[in-house]
Amino acid sequence: MSNASAVGMTPWVSLAVQAVGPTGDRPYDAWLAEVERTAVDLWLMSAPGGSTALQAEALSSCLPVAGVLTQAHVDGGQGRARLVLRVPDGEGDDSREHTFLTEGLAHRRARDVLERAQSLIGKGVRLLLTAGGSGEQRVLHISDSGERERNGGPWSEQGATTASVQQATAPVQEHQRPAAPTPAPVAPVAPASPPAPVETPTPPTAGGVTWEEGSVSVWRNIDRSWPKEYRTSCLLSLRERVRVDDRGLVINLDQLIDLAHQLPDPDTPRGKDIAARHPA
Repeated sequence: MSNASAVGMTPWVSLAVQAVGPTGDRPYDAWLAEVERTAVDLWLMSAPGGSTALQAEALSSCLPVAGVLTQAHVDGGQGRARLVLRVPDGEGDDSREHTFLTEGLAHRRARDVLERAQSLIGKGVRLLLTAGGSGEQRVLHISDSGERERNGGPWSEQGATTASVQQATAPVQEHQRPAAPTPAPVAPVAPASPPAPVETPTPPTAGGVTWEEGSVSVWRNIDRSWPKEYRTSCLLSLRERVRVDDRGLVINLDQLIDLAHQLPDPDTPRGKDIAARHPA
């Protein structure tokens, strides 16, 4: 690692120390090794080609759509999350509701979107959409825009009217929401209560894999030109980073595959360290 790269590691080391926490009863060498591994993971994820950098690059080209989130639930028939966004027409109080789907819930990113969405029902949100293989839009990210409905009516960021959403997302399913009747002066209509949050169901198990199954994908992404013994050491080192859910299924397989692409050559200091700590 060059001096410039070493200087760039400083913030990741600081973050790693915070993530790992105090030494406590752990031996100092064990604590230091965990800090080092965490710092390297953070650096690799953010470096060009890393999982975080790739995700940020993908999101930067997505289409933003803003509105009020009215529903967020699982579409059992498609194994995806279904989000319904209310966007004003730009004329009076009329609005339309547009339905968007996430990727399959076998992907952690889709499950994160659903979990986040269910805490934002009734609030203003911003969706980042990208086209799927069939040309249909898919929600890759959701965030709280900080906007709220004003005076009982919907709002919209500039350019996020129904017309622009139709143009950008056709043929996304949509349906007209009827305009609310004008209340009598002496009997104002109370605002409707927001829908109750829906409990996040357990995502389908079809896309989940055990480490025994997932390790095959990780192994195939380790440089095949390296000696088999070193590749085995690399696989053993990546096994320490496996995270599983309560069913024993790997939830960070994509990250492990990314890390497999970032492994050092066997003749580098880090490569020799991996071989020493994880002998085949």
